[in-house]
Amino acid sequence: MTDPKEEFKRIRESMKASGQQENFTGLFMGTFSSGKTSLIGTGRKPILIDSFDPNGTIVLRKQIDAGEVLVRDWSVDDYKNPSTYRLWEAQWEKDIREGFLKNFGTYAIDSGTNYITAMSYQISKRFGRPASTLAIQDYGVIYATIGDVVSLSSTQSCDFIMTMHLTYTKDDLTGEIMAEIDTYNKLRTKLPILFSERYVIRKEERSSGIVYEVLTNDKGRFRAGSRLAAEGKIETVEKPDLKAILKKAGFSTEDKPLFL
Repeated sequence: MTDPKEEFKRIRESMKASGQQENFTGLFMGTFSSGKTSLIGTGRKPILIDSFDPNGTIVLRKQIDAGEVLVRDWSVDDYKNPSTYRLWEAQWEKDIREGFLKNFGTYAIDSGTNYITAMSYQISKRFGRPASTLAIQDYGVIYATIGDVVSLSSTQSCDFIMTMHLTYTKDDLTGEIMAEIDTYNKLRTKLPILFSERYVIRKEERSSGIVYEVLTNDKGRFRAGSRLAAEGKIETVEKPDLKAILKKAGFSTEDKPLFL
């Protein structure tokens, strides 16, 4: 018979060994130019961004020039003869194998929307279909692959972030206009649950000027969610400052040495 005290001790030791809660992982969602990439730039440095959006990191050019942010550009692909995802996958697997990501304070895939598109090009090519022509079974492959990427990227002693674009859709039951992640319908509910922190970055024009907010819980047409907010560690509306959020939540805010 299992000794409860010994099993309790084993579980606690296993939790410590797995490094749970030592680093932050989150899905940052927002419409075009809402500040998703800028929010990444407020994280722990140095920051490595695998960019799948054309010119998507231009807002961080000062930090890039300063050596605080490194960008690998994967935004160019040929949908008739795709290769971008295959090249990225080989590089990422090498990063995991050699522990390269441990040198960074933050690692980000920006954006997951175009990342999934690149993956779908590769899947279509594999089966000789036109670009992004997916079969039902392909969605399971995409979800499982992203699950592995999120899981392994989250265990590299760095904070991990994926961004997703939002698009507006009409709820068939209520007629309400809702903001959903811009990806295939079959992934819209499956993808967010891979992350404990799911933030919406909102940009609003007010009398005082343009205001940027980070929503950590559902608000109006936006769907967000946070275990940290549920625990009372952060507010349901935060300023777009990732380090400030990390500090409130009890995560490390320390930078790592820059590659200079």
